[in-house]
Amino acid sequence: MRTESNPLGRMIEAFLAAAYQAHPYGRPGVGWASDINTLSVEDARRFFKTYYGPGNLTIAIAGDVDPEQMRQWAETYFGRLPKQPLPPAVQTQEPEQQGERRIEVISESQPAVIVGYKKPSHDHADRAVFDVISSVLSSGRTSWLYKDLVRDKQIALFAGGFPNFPGSKYTSLFLFFALPTAGHTVEEIEQAMYEVIERMKNEQVDEATLDMVKTKARAGLIRQLDSTVGLASQLTSNHVNFGDWRQMFRQLDEIKSVTANDVQRVAKEYFRRDKRTVTYSVKAEQDDAAAGTE
Repeated sequence: MRTESNPLGRMIEAFLAAAYQAHPYGRPGVGWASDINTLSVEDARRFFKTYYGPGNLTIAIAGDVDPEQMRQWAETYFGRLPKQPLPPAVQTQEPEQQGERRIEVISESQPAVIVGYKKPSHDHADRAVFDVISSVLSSGRTSWLYKDLVRDKQIALFAGGFPNFPGSKYTSLFLFFALPTAGHTVEEIEQAMYEVIERMKNEQVDEATLDMVKTKARAGLIRQLDSTVGLASQLTSNHVNFGDWRQMFRQLDEIKSVTANDVQRVAKEYFRRDKRTVTYSVKAEQDDAAAGTE
């Protein structure tokens, strides 16, 4: 998706470019506009040959199927693909962030604020803790962000978060995102978000909330496995990310073992100002007015 006419897309691109100084996560998935404009047919062929080989392919088949028939079809349709080397691994590691990064984006669209905290990749021992934190802070109408910013203070149209942005294979971001209501500013909701995050660092999540989160996690996985599409998606996702499709069942045990102490410990360790990147949008006339008062 290109973002020239997509204000939110431009804001996310600016956010990632500020959050990542070395790692490819800082670049748009489809490249910058100048990349697309100068792309040649030979460039596209070279990219396809490098990354679209059989060794870089994962397929899951789910449903009432005959395993032998599936194996025969796989050999018929995929066995003809020539063997080739795996694509080169990403070697660049994102350097340790040494302080808060802030960027302003001028936009005529709905004002918004994005806050991201650096966190480990999905193979870290605390991955389930981040999932629990995400559920407590931002999953549905019972979440802390929704209740505080949207329901009670009514300063945000939306307030939520995602534990693995823009991906989970490498050092990623725990993302928070909010939209102010009319008459309220991005600065106001940004500070309100920090207050909720600080609450998690200073107060332990009660057992009732933890139990609810764990029940929702189990129910969510069961719902995904209830369809052949969901089952196939989980099989491929877990195999690609963890090297073992069985991880989709282990994650329930991992989430079940998360304690209130774990939640507080991880929140204190990673939700720090020096690990934070903030991007917010303001309207052009606000910037012009501020310049006229200097």
